[in-house]
Amino acid sequence: MKKTILVAVCVAAATAFPAAPSQAAQAVLVVDDNGAQCPGAPFTTIQAAITAASPGDEIRVCAGTYNEVVTVNKANLRVVGPAAAPIGTACRQAGAPDPSRQAIIQSADGSGTVRLAENGITFSRFTVQNNTSSYGIVTSAAHSGHQVRQNMIQENVFGVYFNSSGTNLSEVEQNCIRQNNEPGSASGNGVYSDAGLKNADIETNTFSGNENSGVLLDAVAPGGVGNVRVNRNISLADRAFAFIFKSSNVSVGSNIIQDNFGAPGIFFGDSNTNLRITSNTIDRGFLGVRANAFGLSPNTNVTITGNIIRNSESSTVGHGISVAPSSLTNSVISRNIASDNAGDGIRIDAGGNGGNTIDSNVARGSGMLDCRDSTTGTGTDGTANTWIRNIGPNAAPSGICL
Repeated sequence: MKKTILVAVCVAAATAFPAAPSQAAQAVLVVDDNGAQCPGAPFTTIQAAITAASPGDEIRVCAGTYNEVVTVNKANLRVVGPAAAPIGTACRQAGAPDPSRQAIIQSADGSGTVRLAENGITFSRFTVQNNTSSYGIVTSAAHSGHQVRQNMIQENVFGVYFNSSGTNLSEVEQNCIRQNNEPGSASGNGVYSDAGLKNADIETNTFSGNENSGVLLDAVAPGGVGNVRVNRNISLADRAFAFIFKSSNVSVGSNIIQDNFGAPGIFFGDSNTNLRITSNTIDRGFLGVRANAFGLSPNTNVTITGNIIRNSESSTVGHGISVAPSSLTNSVISRNIASDNAGDGIRIDAGGNGGNTIDSNVARGSGMLDCRDSTTGTGTDGTANTWIRNIGPNAAPSGICL
């Protein structure tokens, strides 16, 4: 039966889908809501095809509108739509999806529209939208190997509820994730995790217009977020790009962040260890990189290096890099450029922020001070930290930057 489906239907659908990988699926099942794009397709709903499929099969979904909840509960299924999402500025500018070219999945189910509930599932090239009760896509924390790629995810309460056991690498990549601001719990986030995320990549996505953040990673206990890479994304007019809490061995690198409003471009809260914030560009935002543990466990062994932070706009907190009281210890801030920010270039507040090394940074054109360290101790110029080779003509105390 499956071989018949493969031969009879795939000729009509072949031009609309990417080539299958070299490890070919056991069978290909084709879905078309109305038979217009793929005449003769044996399934009119995605869920019916999943029910008929075996682990390892491929489900090809032709263009149309699918008003259904999709639960993918068989391992290693590939569920593939006909059109990749736009990325970069095209993501921000894209209009309404076209059901003659795109496969649109929408529902208002309170447990998510698309649910990846087994290991090794690929879900790609769809538009998932209009969940006014919950998230667009959810990946199971009991499984891993999730691949969410090249989708448009928009106008849900939040976009992707990303969780993973960490056994195998899980990925959210090359998606356009925008305007996920419907009212509800965790509203306004593009990618959100609070139930455990291990061994995962969030890379080369475009986020736009999410009114809390592009990415928010949190956990019940320290280390609950572990071995995660948030790299090479673009954030355009999100409130913030990234909020990170209770993580271990997470990198946030080579992201382009523009026009964030009302919050830092990159924010890390409490209990992060071995967090690396490297080579990001943050431009025209509210403020740049911010650490604030809110009185909980401070962050330690954090590296903030090679970032360019410029034109932060807040007249009161528009700092380039800033550390709230009791938020950062035994960490390195190095080789960053903070220019033309409305607040301080680099700022470390008093209270518990000791043992840090601030090395070879450049801070210029700041509306307040280029360099500020309000701690006290046996470090540079009476501070609790070591400042070496920094350039910043306006500093307090004066010896921390030259």
